[in-house]
Amino acid sequence: MYVTDQTGKRIKCPHPHEFWTVAEVLRAEATRTEELIEQRTGFNSYCLCLDCLANLEIDLERDARVCPSCKSTHIASLREMVGGTCPKCKEGTIQEIETGWWS
Repeated sequence: MYVTDQTGKRIKCPHPHEFWTVAEVLRAEATRTEELIEQRTGFNSYCLCLDCLANLEIDLERDARVCPSCKSTHIASLREMVGGTCPKCKEGTIQEIETGWWS
């Protein structure tokens, strides 16, 4: 989770106190709090450029899927890659393994 400050910079909100960070960042703009929270918070997803294999974090609902390294639009989230072929070795299958941990 992230919250944007007044300049548009994304600030990560560490778990389990995400909303403490949100409240701290938005405190100066206390009016319309619920509306501000909706406008200025989001969730980054771990993604991979399938062309150059660069790792990136983007908000899949707000950001363009463009690699900052090679400018490719061939971007996939890790979740979207589950069940597909490994983009590096082209042999293995990507699997989601339940560990009991959330990250």
